[in-house]
Amino acid sequence: MIQFDPDTYQVSYAGESLPLLPKEFALLRFLYEHDGRSFSREALLDAVWPLEAPTDRTVDDHIYRLRKKTARWPHLLSIETVRGQGYKLTRRDRTSAASPLLQDEQFASDVKRMLAKYHGLGMGAALQLLAANKATLGLPSDPYYDVYVHFVRGDFEWLLRSDGLEDRLKAAYAVFIHASIQPDPGRSLPYFEKLIARGESIPTDWLCDLRLNAVSLYLELGRFQEARSELEAIRRPIRDMDSPSFASHFLLKEMQLLLLEGHRDAAEAKLRECDELLAEHPIQRERGAYQAGKAIFLYEKGEAEAARQAAGEAIETLRQTSFAPHLIASVNMLLRYLDTRGRDDLYRSECRRLWERLSEQYGFDRLLRLSESLLGRLL
Repeated sequence: MIQFDPDTYQVSYAGESLPLLPKEFALLRFLYEHDGRSFSREALLDAVWPLEAPTDRTVDDHIYRLRKKTARWPHLLSIETVRGQGYKLTRRDRTSAASPLLQDEQFASDVKRMLAKYHGLGMGAALQLLAANKATLGLPSDPYYDVYVHFVRGDFEWLLRSDGLEDRLKAAYAVFIHASIQPDPGRSLPYFEKLIARGESIPTDWLCDLRLNAVSLYLELGRFQEARSELEAIRRPIRDMDSPSFASHFLLKEMQLLLLEGHRDAAEAKLRECDELLAEHPIQRERGAYQAGKAIFLYEKGEAEAARQAAGEAIETLRQTSFAPHLIASVNMLLRYLDTRGRDDLYRSECRRLWERLSEQYGFDRLLRLSESLLGRLL
């Protein structure tokens, strides 16, 4: 599988990289992720140039340049003209089918355990590296992680448009995406409530994750009793899962509830408990979430400089984990807090600039439209 780096606009395979221009990169990635599907010029313009007004010639020129630049990879892909329709990309990098390791059940079990370990430790870059080199390494497919890695690296449009996901799973990803990029928590909450109401059909860990996210939205909306009810509903399931990741998030939600209710000492005790848990289980992704929660606690104490430092550490930690949705969600949470609580204009401006860069990189406006359309149909 070809690896896409949105920070450098490079695509790479087996140690060889191709530098692309931003729109070349976006076009190639879109076609690659929709392998085998034909797209008209109009559809490609809408997908890659949604806020611009280029001509059909723009698509043709970019396709011409992509064909020249990827000419050295005929064994990996081809970009074909479909008469009367437009263009499609055909992937050829499926060499893993011939790997003898695919017949080794112990190897498949070991790979699944390794993926789960990287996931549990918040090592998003490792997950993405394995996914990008699955064919070369002869790794077997895993239905869960083959999809989840798209979420980790921010392939949100792929998840929203994919025809291969069951509706329940697609709806769950869609609500997480919507809440991460929607500035108004009140717009996302009804989707969570509708999906949570279908709890009997949702795995326990997914349901707990949905309810933890709903708690965050209730807290931002000042609906503290409902936040407390959700926390009590999942206290035992989270304890039974024996997951440091879920336990740390639960403690942070408890801390925020206590803090907003005015119980600062109790909130500080929960924050300290979370810190001790993550010292014992060093999960960097959860450490980033902890630092973001600590920033809010410090702002409420009136310690703006220390809060600003904690917020900066949160964002840097989450960048390093390469979990795109967690970075986006934390920036959104911090920005909404700073907007509504009126604290620290200096850092709020910095946070706003970061949000605008992320919005441009991932196409938040388009993702909001797609997720709301999908959720309106599924829920």
